[in-house]
Amino acid sequence: MDATEDIFRDIEIDYHAPLMHLHLATLDAFEWSDAHEMASFYKSNESWDRGDEYPLMAMSPDLPSMETATIKDLLPNEDSKGLYVYDYLRMWCFYVEPLAISEPKEDGSYPSLVVEFGKAPDPMSKEPEGLDDPALMDALFDEVDPPLQTRGAESTGDPELDDYLNDDAGEDDALGRDENIDDYRGQF
Repeated sequence: MDATEDIFRDIEIDYHAPLMHLHLATLDAFEWSDAHEMASFYKSNESWDRGDEYPLMAMSPDLPSMETATIKDLLPNEDSKGLYVYDYLRMWCFYVEPLAISEPKEDGSYPSLVVEFGKAPDPMSKEPEGLDDPALMDALFDEVDPPLQTRGAESTGDPELDDYLNDDAGEDDALGRDENIDDYRGQF
């Protein structure tokens, strides 16, 4: 896990189980089982770069997901590495490595937490990434609610409403920018 102190969990799990089982077992092992954020597993290398993705939900029926891919797909051998990214705003990153690959125990119940080291942080304790970047925040809010001056092409079909939305006062310019029709009440 990407934290300032060492925190890890060793989980025994069926090698042929869907990645969804490892996703849920990881959340449970860190006592985050009430958390409901998006997540993905990634194949990785010695430098922990992200490779093939196995998202929580498939973006297309043809693409793999945690439901369709297995732990063996993510970690095909004992030298394999994987990443588990949880909560795309906070970007919790877990480093996944097999300690051993063996046949399941006949009396084993999987998944099973076998080693727990370090105190798990609260899943909400990490600040969302990028929220302190004013340029990023402006760009995000501009996409959600573009400034009026960039709306020029919008049309509601109502000329007065269109003038208002496009910041074009039209005939009302004669009143002046700081004046309001209510200022003239009783004069007509």
